[in-house]
Amino acid sequence: MTMNHNNEVKTIVFPVAGIGSRFLPATKSVAKELLPVLNRPLIEYAVEEAINSGIEKFIFITSPSKQNITGHFKINTELQELIRIKDKILFSSITKYLLPEDKVIEVTQSEPRGLGHAIWCARQHIDNKPFAVILPDDLVVSKEPCIKQLLNIFNKKHNNIIALKEVNKSDTSKYGIIEYLEYENNTFNISNMIEKPEINKAPSNLAIIGRYILLPQIIDELSTVKAGHGGEIQLTDALKNTLNNSGVIGYKFEGNRYDCGNVVGSLEAQIALALENKNYKNDIAKLISKYNKL
Repeated sequence: MTMNHNNEVKTIVFPVAGIGSRFLPATKSVAKELLPVLNRPLIEYAVEEAINSGIEKFIFITSPSKQNITGHFKINTELQELIRIKDKILFSSITKYLLPEDKVIEVTQSEPRGLGHAIWCARQHIDNKPFAVILPDDLVVSKEPCIKQLLNIFNKKHNNIIALKEVNKSDTSKYGIIEYLEYENNTFNISNMIEKPEINKAPSNLAIIGRYILLPQIIDELSTVKAGHGGEIQLTDALKNTLNNSGVIGYKFEGNRYDCGNVVGSLEAQIALALENKNYKNDIAKLISKYNKL
């Protein structure tokens, strides 16, 4: 099937309005998304994934008190000139993911009303076309970008597409969990979704991870869906309302996911990425060996 130009996914939404309470007091003055994983801020990994998936328009959903996240992707003439003279390799790293200012949009979520509400706040900028969503807390390391993997499925199915990962049964109460009718090649025809179910009521151990390709009709669903778990507007609830029409496909992506929304998950990402980095792996391996002996 040939992809209609109007259905090409070129826009992405980054919900980044959270206060980062698990990282306080560090996030009192620094946005959680700007905290480093190795020598790069967390948000840069998400933007890199989007760029490498063909995304061209970037929407950041922020809060009134949030530090300037998009400033990281803007030209800093003084710093760039200083680094250009001293270190060409470092210069390349600080300019690699600069974004065209006319392709970056900041939208303020006036109050914390959940992920669904954050996505709804982007409604005026998605141009009634399918769009992608990345939750930067979920750092995904993979050969093919996770969003690109979802786009491959979307281009065949033309449904809402969500990323899935198997989790321990004991952890199902921490995630949105799917129920499915059938599956083939890691692609699941979803029949139900439950937000953070009790462990004994989880229909599977397939958890929804922070990557989505959404049809524009989801905005209408978000406009009318009632507050759900935690009194917030849940994207999961809006997606459930589409199961009988546009439908939802889950894809168990290839790659490793790190939950950088908490301290332990962030530390795991630091260690895992350091062990894959030629500049750090030997020193980190020695440190791990050192502390394993304690």
